[in-house]
Amino acid sequence: MEDEINITSARADELIKQKKFLKALEDLGVKVDMEGNHVVMSSENAMGVLLVKNAIIAFNRGFDPKTALLLLDETYDLAIININDYAKAQKRQIELKGRVIGSRGMIKKRLSMATSCYIKIFGKTISIIGGTQNVEIAVSAIEMLLNGAKHDSVFSMIDKKKLEAYEYGSS
Repeated sequence: MEDEINITSARADELIKQKKFLKALEDLGVKVDMEGNHVVMSSENAMGVLLVKNAIIAFNRGFDPKTALLLLDETYDLAIININDYAKAQKRQIELKGRVIGSRGMIKKRLSMATSCYIKIFGKTISIIGGTQNVEIAVSAIEMLLNGAKHDSVFSMIDKKKLEAYEYGSS
């Protein structure tokens, strides 16, 4: 199987320097070729290509290599929320990013800790890496914020969902 993606020029330049990251991707049995900002991944292992593609997408969305490599584990997921889906005007997009980031980054940090996910706001996207169930909770929380929900309501929802998951898992 072969797949390809384009990444930003700046991240392509950075990716070339990440020898350990590229080696970890190729250790999965996936050949990674780059020409400029065009990345081609090929392997007999279709699942490996998908995992490597997600790791490269995460790297392109601003995650450090160590965090992006978590996606090589099938129990981790990547979700990307496009802020354009919530606001067209640039001024409003900046306001929405501010709602997710919070004063001195505290809301983003709280979201990350409450959901056990890594959250990166890069350009017009919000990207999340974490365990499958945790990513679903984080996406719901961020979508609530982008739709105008109060911060307290969002964190109450997170607590409720975590409690439900805990009760479901222990029965």
